[in-house]
Amino acid sequence: MSVVAGCDVGNHTTEIVLARVDDGGVQPLTYGQSPTRGRKGSVESLEGAAALLHRLEVEAQVRVDEVVLATIRPVDTATAPLAPATSPRAPVRSLRRPDASTPAGAGYGVGRHVPLVDLTGPVHSEPVIVSVSAATDFEVAAQAVADGVARGWNIAGVLVAQDDAVLIRNRIPIDVPVVDEVDLDGLQRGALVAVEVVAEGRAYRAMADPIALSAALQLGHDRLHDVAEFTRELADAPAIAVTARTTPPDPPTVDDDYVACRVGGEIVRYAPAAAHSVLRLEPPGSAVEMRLRALPAAADGLAVDDAFFTDLAAIDNGAWLRRGVADARGTVVALLAADALTDAAATLSELSGRPARTLTTEPAAAARGAHTTPGLPPGAVVCDIGGGTVDLIGQGRTVTAAGAGETITTAVSRVLGIPRALAERVKRTPALRVEGPHVAHEEDGRRVFLDSPAPADAIGRLCTRGSAGLVPFSHRLAAEEWRSLRLAIKQETVASNIARCLRTFDEPPSALLLAGGGALDDELLRTVGESLRGARVVVGRANIGGVHGPRFAVASGLVHLYAEDRVATTART
Repeated sequence: MSVVAGCDVGNHTTEIVLARVDDGGVQPLTYGQSPTRGRKGSVESLEGAAALLHRLEVEAQVRVDEVVLATIRPVDTATAPLAPATSPRAPVRSLRRPDASTPAGAGYGVGRHVPLVDLTGPVHSEPVIVSVSAATDFEVAAQAVADGVARGWNIAGVLVAQDDAVLIRNRIPIDVPVVDEVDLDGLQRGALVAVEVVAEGRAYRAMADPIALSAALQLGHDRLHDVAEFTRELADAPAIAVTARTTPPDPPTVDDDYVACRVGGEIVRYAPAAAHSVLRLEPPGSAVEMRLRALPAAADGLAVDDAFFTDLAAIDNGAWLRRGVADARGTVVALLAADALTDAAATLSELSGRPARTLTTEPAAAARGAHTTPGLPPGAVVCDIGGGTVDLIGQGRTVTAAGAGETITTAVSRVLGIPRALAERVKRTPALRVEGPHVAHEEDGRRVFLDSPAPADAIGRLCTRGSAGLVPFSHRLAAEEWRSLRLAIKQETVASNIARCLRTFDEPPSALLLAGGGALDDELLRTVGESLRGARVVVGRANIGGVHGPRFAVASGLVHLYAEDRVATTART
């Protein structure tokens, strides 16, 4: 008989279960948790685990004979200021720079590209889109367009490299869309181009319709889905200038940040913003290496086993928010390092004074712990949602992906402009907007009286309920808007990541059992369920040992695996 401690050092929380093991039987003694100190697997994090172990020993009045751990895999999650980019798979490309802001005219047109200098040559009978280079003065350009119209050119639109759209539009005799701040590099003579300028006060965008754009550029139907993904980026654009892509995007230069992905058996380097859409469509493990100077862990290049990018602009669009109420710039990046910290057991043994060894992987331990859930349906896949990774175990396979609870925290912190510690609190629970000293507006629309007068800094602001009272965190959002944004963040981060992982399975499971601290979030349970609703996957929550709920899956699983290992060892001897 021995007393064993199953120790789970997570990215956000460290959990330990103490149990007495005798002839394969497991008798739980006590359990506890504490915030993980520092980076997962660091000496600081293991010092925190040793301190928690000592506290539990004192509470249970026992001495642990052995500590068992799972292989520790660190995940780094942060926000990187990555500029948005078109998917490298899109069969079309935008010619207009993202920050352009001064188009002129209204309406849309489609035609063959003709440089301005060609207007002096033979007249084309079909519609044309005229381009004005950066070296051409706006008055010269306007006169050339006017002369071209007089000669019989059918001009359907104008592309301008400089920000001269208004100046040119006011000097030409035709009412056509004029799109400025356009990148003309690589635009060939005769290429089909679609342009549109949305009239002020209007929302209609003809060229943001994927079917209309595909027809206009004669792309055929086989790439329609990729065109639809591209046109999502045009939904709020005041002006559109699009042509068919004829060459792949330029790879990053030697000195640029990059993400190396395994696509179709080949390693391809993408610029980080372009890699976003690739990583969303490829299975976990496609990213193999990256360099992101904005992230300390990857500033000099880092070999990774997985990466997950969350574009904050997609969260904003998904919540249908008023522009400006949330900071939707940047990309949340989660990186799963390729190297496992194999010396964690030796370090913990030295710090705690107890023998320690690495017994198995975190997914294997989580699955063993989750299978102690009463009423678990046969064939269910276990999904362990930690701070840094999601692990899916079932159907004879294990899938580990970067991007879990800390991705939500980081996204909330960025879009609201609040500290991470506060974001960790506000992401979990409903909020209320304080309208006066005694009245607040709940997320469900109810107006309620407060138990005690609200502090002055809370009035007119969105607040979360803390142990010490109301904690304000936003003055821009209404309560209902924050609920919508919060659900959109959870949908676009963890729920989308889990759906990405499940696509690697041969067939959808009948049930998905969520374990780990993330499964305590009722809204995450809901958003994962919504993501998998079309696949008819039932999403439920683990109840480890029928006692712990979804927590302690890894720590409890380690204890059970330890007991089973001892029985097997005894049988062999």
